[in-house]
Amino acid sequence: MSAGLTAGVVRSDNEAKYRSRNPIVRHLVGRFLTHVATAVERARPRRVLEVGCGEGVVLEYLAGRNPATRFDGFELDATALAGARTRCPRAALVRGDVYALPVPDQTYDLVLCLEVLEHLADPARALREIRRVARRGLLLSVPHEPFFRLGNALRGRHLGRLGNPEDHLQHWSARGFAAFCAEHVTVESCTSAFPWLLVYGIR
Repeated sequence: MSAGLTAGVVRSDNEAKYRSRNPIVRHLVGRFLTHVATAVERARPRRVLEVGCGEGVVLEYLAGRNPATRFDGFELDATALAGARTRCPRAALVRGDVYALPVPDQTYDLVLCLEVLEHLADPARALREIRRVARRGLLLSVPHEPFFRLGNALRGRHLGRLGNPEDHLQHWSARGFAAFCAEHVTVESCTSAFPWLLVYGIR
């Protein structure tokens, strides 16, 4: 999960949520990871790419549960990528721009894009590129609005922006995100892992 995906994007410290000692945050993040892992395991992919892998927390978690699957990652932020390489030494981890992935068409059975699209000025362009490198499945997640912003406000975060982080440029309800994804992929499911949404789509 990373905001550092294309030039000019403000980067969030996504690793912070995994280090949180807040029991509510830990519960929500744990539930999100379980939803992601379940979707990956149902797809039974041989090769998986995470676009915007950040510090490699999700890749490490998934690789630990699926040792026979090849997990690779893509990340623009050099510091985050260094952390991912430490966590996931067996993965091919590449630096570059989400709008021009340095990967041939239909290379990966499943492509993950978790907590990325909300940071982008042109998420449709990014999703087309993500679809290009997927052989079959895409697993996409974004904050579930307006609940994500409400949760931030209740915790006293980003109050001057009504709970909206500075680097969140896009905002989707469940219906809105499913409709956005359906313009590019066949949506098989749209589920809530509060306060996030998960869409599984077929190219």
